[in-house]
Amino acid sequence: MKKHLVLLILAFASGAVSAVQSDTPAEVSAAIGRQGANVFFRSLDEAAVDRLFDRIGAGRADWVALAPKLAEGADGANAEGLGIALAYALPRNPAAVLKVVDPVEGDSHILAISRVCGIPFIEDAPKNYKTKALRAVSAVTTVNRQIKTRCLDALRKS
Repeated sequence: MKKHLVLLILAFASGAVSAVQSDTPAEVSAAIGRQGANVFFRSLDEAAVDRLFDRIGAGRADWVALAPKLAEGADGANAEGLGIALAYALPRNPAAVLKVVDPVEGDSHILAISRVCGIPFIEDAPKNYKTKALRAVSAVTTVNRQIKTRCLDALRKS
């Protein structure tokens, strides 16, 4: 019985890692759907988490769209990393990012506008980040106006 449990755990873990190594957000979404976001994150090694956040940070809408599902299981460093990945994506694809931010504020809201739009980088922000992000968010016309305004305010205050 223990052997079957170990094999099942290994199968889930390898599925999660291979999903992050693939080029399809659909596979990552399916892995999260099978396991739940918390188990999904725990099954990844640090390099796989970095790859996942790099893909989100690149700003492709299909990767950014995974953020709400991932937020359900992100805690600690993963929660912080997810917010930073979305911040990197903000000047690249502001419409996609603003669609996934959480309009509710508070420390328990991983995707809160103030976290994502508040320039949450641990190290220095990329060169001209604030200017690029302000310009990109200002140009968006396809999202909730209140969310856009609150994001712009958070950027300006940072």
